[in-house]
Amino acid sequence: MTEHITPKSSGVDYHKSRPTFKTTEEGVVQIVTDHPNTLIDLFNLQTYEAASGLMATALSALGRNGENLRDLMAAMQAELSPRDAIEAMLITQMTATHVAMTSLSHKMMDATSGQIRESCERSVTRLSRTYLAQIDAFKKYRAKAQQTVRVERVNVESGAQAIVGDVSHGGES
Repeated sequence: MTEHITPKSSGVDYHKSRPTFKTTEEGVVQIVTDHPNTLIDLFNLQTYEAASGLMATALSALGRNGENLRDLMAAMQAELSPRDAIEAMLITQMTATHVAMTSLSHKMMDATSGQIRESCERSVTRLSRTYLAQIDAFKKYRAKAQQTVRVERVNVESGAQAIVGDVSHGGES
C-alpha cells in the first residue's frame, strides 16, 4: 500500500519555484513549471536543455510505478542545493538509487517464495553499497577545495636548521 502524505499549508515553506507533473491520457509525463528558469535554478545548471534532460532522466529512473515519488526528485535537488552539474547528477542518481532500494525492500517483505526474497535481498545489498559510494563521492566532490597537507615526520641533520610554524614568503619591492 502506498501512502501519499499531504503537507499542511501553514508553516511549510516550499521551494520558491518547483516543477509539477501531469500525466496525459496517453501516459506521457509532462513537466510543468511556472517560470522558464525553474529547472535551471533547481538544478543550478546553465542551460534549459541540461536541466530538462536531467529531470526527464530522473523521472524515467522512477519507472511507471513511481508517479507518487516525482516530487521527491525535485525536492531532493532543493534540499541538497547542487553547486554544479556534477552535483545535480549525483543527487539525481542518489535519489533514484534510494527509491530503487526502498522499493525492493518493500517487495522483499511481501515475497512469497524464498528465491524471490533472496534475490531482492541481494539487490538491496548491492543498491545500499552503491548508495553509500554515491554519498561518499558527493561528499568528496563537494569538499574538494578543503585539502590539508600533514607532515608526519621531519628529519633535521646535524648542522642544518628547521623552522617550526607557519611559513610565508613576503616579497621584496
